[in-house]
Amino acid sequence: MATGVGVRGGRGVSTVMAVAVVVALVFPLVLPLACVPGPAFLSAGGAPDGLYLQVAAHPDDDLLFMSPDLLGLVARGARTVTVYLTAGESVAGVSDDHPPRRYALDRQKGVRAAYAWVAGARDRWRRSFMTTGRISVEVDTLEDLPGVRLVFVGLPDGGDPRADGGRGALTRLWADPEGRTCVHAFLRRAACLTHRDVLDMMRSLTDVFRPTVLRVLDPDPPSVGVEHPDHVAAARFALTAVPADVEVIAYRGYTIQPLPVNLDPVAREVKRKAFAIYRQHDYRAVSGHRYDAWVERMYRRWPDESIAP
Repeated sequence: MATGVGVRGGRGVSTVMAVAVVVALVFPLVLPLACVPGPAFLSAGGAPDGLYLQVAAHPDDDLLFMSPDLLGLVARGARTVTVYLTAGESVAGVSDDHPPRRYALDRQKGVRAAYAWVAGARDRWRRSFMTTGRISVEVDTLEDLPGVRLVFVGLPDGGDPRADGGRGALTRLWADPEGRTCVHAFLRRAACLTHRDVLDMMRSLTDVFRPTVLRVLDPDPPSVGVEHPDHVAAARFALTAVPADVEVIAYRGYTIQPLPVNLDPVAREVKRKAFAIYRQHDYRAVSGHRYDAWVERMYRRWPDESIAP
């Protein structure tokens, strides 16, 4: 399974930092959206074995580019952990007067609501925090289906000029394994974090959750079209961190827009509904033809270069 970027590997000789888990639950998250039945047609066949780890750059990458594969897993009660490396704040508060921290938290609410709907569960979540090396991450667990968890790391979005060094924070971290570059997390600001800190955090998460399957976006996108650099950097960090025996599935991101529509009408409608629930909380995603195009498509990059069913 060659990616062309030299990032698929084991743990090397470095020791993974110990993980300290804050066991006290701070409070349950009770969100106002009514609980509605999830997409029943996706739940046929029962819960598959194993644990499915998704590593995305932004809250919504999983809904737009890894679905309906991911939606089907959640609907069937599979154990899933989705990690969002950046806060997704983008240019909120720079190009407009929307508070960027509120926007980042709104996006978290959106993905929680979407996952709860797909699972056919109440939108109620338990929040805890996990310290992985020098990074503290938020772990939200769906109360009615504890096998569904969302992990928010909160690094700066690549579009945010306020990050240390300006835009492209995650890309610059990936490109500097020697650690000369560091950035502060956008949420829960603490230490200035380096490439090694992010990689140790990802390795610690894989040690805790022990995934059998990893889903990422394309770590080596085609030169034709434009891909978000955060998507690429997030995939490369994840691929470097996971053990060699973990199955990996990569999906195309922005570059699917001009490709033929390849989801059947029912799958498109379920994906559209899940994303519509999310976008109620994302003022920057309320309109745009690109979102409609992404909802109608899903392309796997490898292992099979397939056109999705």
